Amino acid sequence: MRKIRTVLLLFTFLFSLTSCDLFESTTVSSKDIKKASSWSSNDQPPSYSDCESLEKKEQMACFQSLISDLLLMYIADASMVASAPIEESIELKLKVDKEGIFSLVEADLSNQLIEVLPNLESILSDAVASLPNALPATKTNVGVYVDAQFSLPVLIRAQPVE
Repeated sequence: MRKIRTVLLLFTFLFSLTSCDLFESTTVSSKDIKKASSWSSNDQPPSYSDCESLEKKEQMACFQSLISDLLLMYIADASMVASAPIEESIELKLKVDKEGIFSLVEADLSNQLIEVLPNLESILSDAVASLPNALPATKTNVGVYVDAQFSLPVLIRAQPVE
C-alpha cells in the first residue's frame, strides 16, 4: 500500500511538472518594447479641455497657443528689466507628466541673454510651474497616461528702462 501511494505521489508530481506552464518563458525583445512604446499618430498628446473638440492637429496648436498666452501673461507680470536691448529666439523644452503637471526640462538660453536678463531662467521655470494642469498624454495602444515632452519656441524682446 505504501509503495502504491509513493508511486501515485511521484506520478502526480511528474505529471504536474510536465503540464505546468510556470516553466515556460516568453521574452519580448527590446526592439518590440521600443516599437510598442514609441509615439504614434494614434496616441493622444496632452491637451486642455478647451481644445478637445478640435481635430488632433488643431488640438496641439490650440494647446500650445494657450500655454504661450499663459506664459506671456506670467512673464509680463514679472516686470523684468533688461540691462541692454535684446531680441532673441529661445526654445523651451517642457514636460507634462502623467498627472498633467508641467515642468521646465530645459531652456536654451545664450550667455548674452543671461547677462541682459539674469533672472529669466528662474522666471521661466516659475511661469511653467504656474500653468494649470493639462489633460495628460495617452498611449492609446495600452490605454495609459504617459509623460510627454515638447518644445515651445519663444521670442524674447527686451529694452532697458530709461
